[in-house]
This record gives sequence, structure tokens and C-alpha cells, in this order.
Amino acid sequence: METIGQLAQRTGTSRRMLRHWEAQGLLVPAAVDPWTKQRRYASAQAGRVRAIAALREVGFGLDAIRDLLDQGLTEPRLLELLRDRESELAARIAQDSTALERVRARLRSIERDRSTITHALTLSAVPAVDLHGVTEVVADETELPDAVGRLLALLGVDEIPTADVVLTFDGTTDERVITVAAAMQDVGPAPAARPISLPRIGQAASVRLDERPNSTADAWVALDAALEARGLYARGPYRQILHADGGITLVVAVSGAPACP
Repeated sequence: METIGQLAQRTGTSRRMLRHWEAQGLLVPAAVDPWTKQRRYASAQAGRVRAIAALREVGFGLDAIRDLLDQGLTEPRLLELLRDRESELAARIAQDSTALERVRARLRSIERDRSTITHALTLSAVPAVDLHGVTEVVADETELPDAVGRLLALLGVDEIPTADVVLTFDGTTDERVITVAAAMQDVGPAPAARPISLPRIGQAASVRLDERPNSTADAWVALDAALEARGLYARGPYRQILHADGGITLVVAVSGAPACP
């Protein structure tokens, strides 16, 4: 018989972990002194300790390990379980790798757009313009991408249009909703289109990006940061101009006095 310290030393497992496994019903001492409460373990129990440690190492939960060991873990069953675990981990790694690449791509896009916005930001008045287009009302910013897709489809416009398309996002009239519009100079055969007049903006921040950002929302965040650095803030409505060459221009009315350089 062995003490808990001897078993821990022989199996390379901590006493704390052995006590935890005992509390979970995975490892029951062969004997416990009724007076000192000192645990004693049979030499053969070292094999169970190593089996528990090995299964934990490859990610099995304690409940699953208990069921496996109590049913008798044969070699064929162990191989089957390890192959299943291998497939599960490989799938998770593939998913994580894809997610990691998306995060890296977004970081690259944000860094590129932040630099462009900081250097290309201009402040000027934007004249009024009369267009034709379609509108939709949404309740939340998360609905904007789908709404834009539907509006462009109504205009018969692809993701990269053959002529400039102006998108507007107005949450200033009613803070409970956002009115989305997609408009052009010439909408062609678009029965749903109606006249849309965009008012003059006395002081607007504008920036053109030669490539569409991976996330337009990230570009707006970068624009807000650039404005804040100049002592300005966006007050909406927001405009996006989708250019036929694949670029995009962000335009927004601003308030505040530009900070002195």
C-alpha cells in the first residue's frame, strides 16, 4: 500500500489533483485510516491515475473519463476515442485558423484605412444634390448591410456599380430607427425609385478610399478617431458613395472647431 504522497511521486501527479479526482469519484483510496484519515492506495491504482492523466491531457472531461474507466477501457475503445478526439481537434484548429486569418485581415485593413483617412481627410461644404433612389427603415445598425443589399437590388445595381451610387444613413430624425437610402443620378428601369434630395452640408468631413474596406464600420470608426484628433465629431446623417472604379467615399456632417496644428 502507498500513501498519497508516494502515489503522486510515482505517477508524476500532484496530491491536490489526486484529492480532486477522489472528490469527483474517479479515484477511491483502497483504505482510509479511521483515526488519522490518512489515505492508502494499492500499487495497481497507479495505472488508473496514469489513465486519468492521459485522457485529461487529450481533452476528455472528468465525467467522460469516469464512464470510460468504470466500463473498462480496452485498447480498441481507447483507439476509437483518440481518433474521434483527433478529428474534433483538427476541425477546431481549422476553424480557429480561419478565424485567425479573418482577424489578421481585418487588422491589416484597419491599419491601412486609418493611415489613409488620417492623411486624406478633408473638410469642406458639400452641395445639395437631387437623385433618384429607394429607401428602407431599419431598427438597428446590425440590419444595415442586409438593407443596403436589398436597396441595391431594387436599383438593379451590382456590388461594384457601373455608376456612382450614394448610400445615406439617417438616424437623426427619429432615434428609434435608421432610414437607409440608395440613390443615383440615373436609375434606369427601377420602378420603385423616387426623387431623393440630399441637402447641402455646410461643414462635412470627406475621405476617399481607393479600395473598399473589409468592414465599412471599421472605416467609420477610424474616421471618427481622426475627427476627434482635430477637435471635431460626426453628427450625421452619414453618406457613402460607391464608385464605379471600386473605391468608396465617406462623407459626414461635422461639428466643432478644428484643433490648431
